[in-house]
Amino acid sequence: MPKFDSQPLSRRTLLGAGAALGLSATLPGCSNTGRGGASGSNDSAAKAKVLPTYTRYGGVKADLSGAQYGIPDAFVHYPADPVQAVKEPPGDGKPIAVMTSTNTPIPPKLEQNAFWQQFNKQVGSPVQLNLTPSVDYDQKFATAVAGGTLGDIFSIGNVPQKPQMLAAKAVDLTPYLSGDKINKYPYLANLPTTSWNATIFDGKVYGVPIPRGAISSEVLYARKDILDAQGLPAELKSADDFVQLCKALTDKHKNRFAMADLPTGYVRNMFGIANTWKEADGKLVSSFEDPAQQEALALVQKLWKSGYIHPDAFTSQNQDRKTRFGNGTGPLVQATFSGWPTYLQTMDEEAEIAIIPPPAHDGSGTGHTWLGAPTLSVTAVSKSAEDRVETMLAYLNYLAAPFGTIEYLFRKYGIKGIDYQVRDGDPVLTKKGFSETQLALQYQADGPWAIFLPERKGSAETCFNAMKEVCPDALANPVDGMYSETASRKGGQLNRDISAVSDDIIQGRKPVSDWAQAVKKWKSAGGDKIAEELYTQYKSSR
Repeated sequence: MPKFDSQPLSRRTLLGAGAALGLSATLPGCSNTGRGGASGSNDSAAKAKVLPTYTRYGGVKADLSGAQYGIPDAFVHYPADPVQAVKEPPGDGKPIAVMTSTNTPIPPKLEQNAFWQQFNKQVGSPVQLNLTPSVDYDQKFATAVAGGTLGDIFSIGNVPQKPQMLAAKAVDLTPYLSGDKINKYPYLANLPTTSWNATIFDGKVYGVPIPRGAISSEVLYARKDILDAQGLPAELKSADDFVQLCKALTDKHKNRFAMADLPTGYVRNMFGIANTWKEADGKLVSSFEDPAQQEALALVQKLWKSGYIHPDAFTSQNQDRKTRFGNGTGPLVQATFSGWPTYLQTMDEEAEIAIIPPPAHDGSGTGHTWLGAPTLSVTAVSKSAEDRVETMLAYLNYLAAPFGTIEYLFRKYGIKGIDYQVRDGDPVLTKKGFSETQLALQYQADGPWAIFLPERKGSAETCFNAMKEVCPDALANPVDGMYSETASRKGGQLNRDISAVSDDIIQGRKPVSDWAQAVKKWKSAGGDKIAEELYTQYKSSR
């Protein structure tokens, strides 16, 4: 695959704090959103009444089928004769104004962007983009809601009283998408049923999901070529093995630190800590409350004090850790499987990626990777475009055209000879293409993920096999797709507060024992209320 979600989670999210709050921020780079009972019924029965009918696209045969493992299909080559999925341009000639977030550099303006110009022709409407870095999107979204400037299509951000906001600002898509009605939009019907759960609020479909799931699971990337050169294994049996690996890779004379960024999530995987929440004793319990959290933090603190983690880990951005991994100054990094394409782009031709599954910290077996959420984000149609709702859905259907189609090839790779070159029969983005195609199309609508890595021979198979090893036993968040009003209102501050304590502990400014008091404060300040709200929905869905 090309660029996409090179690293959709911020370092703060990697600490697990935002996720453990049950936050429902539905934008690229954050946990997925759903809907609970904040303003009405949203149990499984209510959802079942309106869920769109799933119809799998069967137009292309995978080289490696991931269905039995719960992972995406993999493709070694792009079909030589891709099919045309959309016969007529979806647009109506009028502008389509889109508001969404992005995790990539802002693309060249329309006047200097050949891909954007051609994209508008393909769509049949000029697409106007209002792009905001994902870290700033919630604030921008709240301002747009208040000011009535959401455009025609918008990614749903995190605001208080979200169900009420959607009822006021977004078109109810139930009459167009529920049940078999979605067949008018066959590539939206190709989206997994579990992803649609995140779009249903008060028994109504308010958006189109962008599916992810296993591909957004976070794992430990390793520079296999560097490990091989030092005779180091890409396999661990315990936390002690991990520490020794980090020690061996760290070389201050080469300005090399084993970890390009904090490995907090990976270390938690070693200790078998739950993915965000777990049910216990008739209630929902946050993973923050697991006693093993203190052991995990102590281990990360040890790595930090030993100088095995890059010193700028607390202040750097996503691109910084990619650069460190690519140039070898940080040969280990925690990232999502979906980041594989952009990590490849940072590396020399001789460099290789390996995935190191988490071992049990005590050497008793394997650890537990956290399974990625089914839905990355949700896109809604604004009531200001209600008279053009079918045009908007046709546009989103076009963007969801799956792998193997002409539309997918164009959408992901742009114009042949300008945005991509053909190498061994496959499209490979040029630098110009990587820049021009950053229109955040994958955050407006997208088809099911496909593992396709033409940048490096053998990469698709390597990624697929790593996912096959890790994902079937990965831990899911039991309340993915559920909504908490308290998390929506207070979650941001709760997240910042407990993340600050985690930062202080790792850097040695506070003792590990301070974690217990931080969790107690988190619970009393809103965490327990979030748990109650989510558990009410959880029970109704069983």
